[in-house]
Amino acid sequence: MNENNKRNFSRSKTYLLYLIIVLMFVEILDTYTTNFPNVIPSKIIEEFLSGFSEDAGAGIFSICIAIASIGMYFVFFNQLLADRFGRKILLATTVLGMGLFSLLTIFSTSIFDYTIYLFLLYLFFSSDIWVIYINEESPADKRGRLTNLVLIGGVTGSILLPVFRSIFISDTSSNWRGMPLFSAILGIPLSIIIFFTLKETSKYEEYKIEEVSLQTNILKNNLKTIFSSERKKQFIALMIITILVGFNYIFVSLGEEYINRSPNLSEGDINIIVLVMSFAVILGYLFTGVFADKVGRKPLFYLYSILFIISIFTVIIGSRLETLAIIPVAIGAALANVSYWGIGVAIRLVVVEIVPTDVRGTGSGLKSLLSAFGITLGLILNGIITFFFSLEISFIILSLLLLINLPIIYKYIKETKGIDLSKIK
Repeated sequence: MNENNKRNFSRSKTYLLYLIIVLMFVEILDTYTTNFPNVIPSKIIEEFLSGFSEDAGAGIFSICIAIASIGMYFVFFNQLLADRFGRKILLATTVLGMGLFSLLTIFSTSIFDYTIYLFLLYLFFSSDIWVIYINEESPADKRGRLTNLVLIGGVTGSILLPVFRSIFISDTSSNWRGMPLFSAILGIPLSIIIFFTLKETSKYEEYKIEEVSLQTNILKNNLKTIFSSERKKQFIALMIITILVGFNYIFVSLGEEYINRSPNLSEGDINIIVLVMSFAVILGYLFTGVFADKVGRKPLFYLYSILFIISIFTVIIGSRLETLAIIPVAIGAALANVSYWGIGVAIRLVVVEIVPTDVRGTGSGLKSLLSAFGITLGLILNGIITFFFSLEISFIILSLLLLINLPIIYKYIKETKGIDLSKIK
């Protein structure tokens, strides 16, 4: 491409700042919407599955969430469409979907209703379109920091979780239906703002000008491009890690149910633990961004794989303490969430950095699809193990599978710090 085209598609600092602010609100919405179902499972089980024992109820709930998680598979097609029609329209659509379908969960009258509405919500959340957006508009040497700046600003959504949970759920009252309202109030107007004020990404526009045939890059051709690229082995390794990490979504989705059972923790203690987790995730995102740009991406994979396992054991042992149980449980739960979301950020970042621009949405979508597959399979396994044994045994077994990551990281994951996205073939 000639210099004139490059100048035409360069973004001003003012626009980049505006983009970061808008994407922060997208991430606030995504973080809150992704996580509000994870801080109310004990209340859902209490209302809809009270006729079963604790472990049986948790097992059935896990299977229901597994069914709903099939909705996550459609995130892949959302991001495939991002390669065909552009990043902006898909970002606006996913934001609108999160707002509208969060509202539907309020009208649940049974576990069946809740499962259906959650399935519809899962169609839209946890999309990586915003990650593609910021990466395609950022300078190469600031990509990790700007990505995590959006994440840090967006973790306001995590902070709002314990705030709203303490308002709607306490030792004396429980109204979980208040939790989805924020997503609806933010999501619908934000989608309108995105559609009318954001520009298409410069990288996507450059490829259109160069007449790279994005319109004819259907799924088969996109996948062929990805798996014939120079970094296909690394991409496959990342997908395996993604599945193994997805198995451990069970702690994210059922951790609140587990600690809620402890006789050593009150509802107030649980709200404090959720708050500690939120602030820990903010610090974790900050650490991830700085570490990724200063040291590299690869060490983060080692760190978070090992730290997650340690965190699970800390929660299990801590919840059994008769005094001061809140301290180890808060530390363990916080580090488990930092590890789960931190390695997810590392995977997202590296996927974007090793996949060619014209199929980057497809690559991120495939990552989301396999993550959803891992989540579904993990929830099914958890449901079976929990129903016949216990929830904590399931936590232990599935977390130990992350040890498989270590040899995969060592052999196949290459450092991508500072790579030029335009040169990816």
